[in-house]
Amino acid sequence: PASDKRFTMRGLAWWKQNRGAFCRLPLTAEKIVRPEVWHLAQHPSSAHLAFRCNTTRLAVRVTNDSPGVMHHMPSTGSNGLVLYAGTPGRIRPWSNAIPDQSKPEFERELFKELEKRPREFNLYLPLYRALLKLEIGIDRDATITAPSPLAISKPVVVYGTSITQGGCVASPGSDWVSTVGRMLNIDTVNLGFSGNGKGEPELAHLLSEIDASLYILDYPGNTFPKELRKTLPKFLSILRAKRPDTPVMFQTPIVYSRFGFMQDVRERLIGLRDTMLEVYVRERKKGDANLHLVDGFGLLPFGTDNAFCDGAHPADHGFRMIAERMAPAIAQILMRDAD
Repeated sequence: PASDKRFTMRGLAWWKQNRGAFCRLPLTAEKIVRPEVWHLAQHPSSAHLAFRCNTTRLAVRVTNDSPGVMHHMPSTGSNGLVLYAGTPGRIRPWSNAIPDQSKPEFERELFKELEKRPREFNLYLPLYRALLKLEIGIDRDATITAPSPLAISKPVVVYGTSITQGGCVASPGSDWVSTVGRMLNIDTVNLGFSGNGKGEPELAHLLSEIDASLYILDYPGNTFPKELRKTLPKFLSILRAKRPDTPVMFQTPIVYSRFGFMQDVRERLIGLRDTMLEVYVRERKKGDANLHLVDGFGLLPFGTDNAFCDGAHPADHGFRMIAERMAPAIAQILMRDAD
């Protein structure tokens, strides 16, 4: 079972507290957050099992809550799993566990007949489906040991929208949060809630429970400027009450395809960007030296070909571009004091 203590679960901040439930929030949060947020919290986006093993074959047995298919995202990304292998800094995709579209249970062999020697593995979990049960099949005489250490001990926590959660990549591990994690060899906690990143104080309090190396606030895409002007300062103040010195990064929204020809879309995104900039400048002037900002308008340049699946949610190519621009900005904060 995935709960076996020889495996290391990354990306689920309350994994031990939740006693093996694949939930992105503590189980006690069901009474605190809105039902829509709680439903999405059951999707283990960006979470993965990390381990070192000398097995010659590997399989997975999976039970999701349903085989449901999304109209704009492949089931391989919403319901499936992906195995990465290699060494820290050089880990790459190996094999996909493609889900069954008629039933929620499926079993897949990911490799076999390999040379028996230790290898590093990351097994990424479904992005948009509740995972009820996961078992990993290996050789009877195989040994499982801890993975190589991360570059830093504390995770980067990202709170945001459907784009944060991973909509709409073709496979788990291709979302920008997971990709940055591999690029920098860090743990990332994905708290993106599709359509429901509203900047609620309940979520700010939950984020503050995590002893993070960096908080990234990427939720404006689910709001309007007037709402953001109210929620963002309060969200930040809640984080600062418990984590006064932890770096916080504002990430302004990316530019959608419709930005070029729909005035209401253009005005909303510019208004959200301006609002984040206003709050950022005001808080910096008040002395918050650990507040940072990344301009989303430059993460995925307007008009990029093959970047979106539906004009608003990036496809794999778009997410890769975002990750390649976010990784240096994050590294500059996390590793600025390193020798």
